Amino acid sequence: MPRLTDIRKQALDEMMKEAFFEATVAVLNEHGVEGMTMDRVAAAAGVAKGSLYRYFRGKRDLLEFVFTKVVDPIFQAFEELAAKQQPAIELLSGHLEALLEHVAKHARVHRLLFEDDAAHGLLQPSERRTSEAAGRQMATVFQQGIEEGVFRPQDPLLLAHMYLGLTKGVLQSRPPLDEPEHRKDVHRLIIGTFLSGIATDKGRVAFDG
Repeated sequence: MPRLTDIRKQALDEMMKEAFFEATVAVLNEHGVEGMTMDRVAAAAGVAKGSLYRYFRGKRDLLEFVFTKVVDPIFQAFEELAAKQQPAIELLSGHLEALLEHVAKHARVHRLLFEDDAAHGLLQPSERRTSEAAGRQMATVFQQGIEEGVFRPQDPLLLAHMYLGLTKGVLQSRPPLDEPEHRKDVHRLIIGTFLSGIATDKGRVAFDG
């Protein structure tokens, strides 16, 4: 059984990390990735810089912490939806809905972490690991859909990366996500395009010909 002092230390560490997360997000919003410094984050958190270095080795380490804390809820949302054992298309739709709500809630931070060149340089390994993990996670949806007969019998991992690539491309165009109706429009665009394609019947005839 954990000692009471260990439990208190863990609780304190979690409180400190939450404070550092909020402080880092505030600094990112005001100064961007290039302007984010350990001094500014410590000042925003109301602690000495030495306290910040007790938890993070430097700017990259701190940025990776924020990155992980931002993307983890997306993976958790998927696990919660998958546990309900829904049909594949409902699972795909529900996950996209949760993703769009999350991006809308953290729009500024998402742009800074995923579109800023300075952030990309610092977070490249984390981005690669996240992309691979997301691909594996979504591949289970496409494998399920293939078994249900609602998706074409193709490589599930390939289908997952195609879908994630489409979703990422749409989000990088910065569509309006602030209102539920806006999110529904983007949701329909992504799901409809992926499941049905963009060609009309005339376009399909031309392709077949």
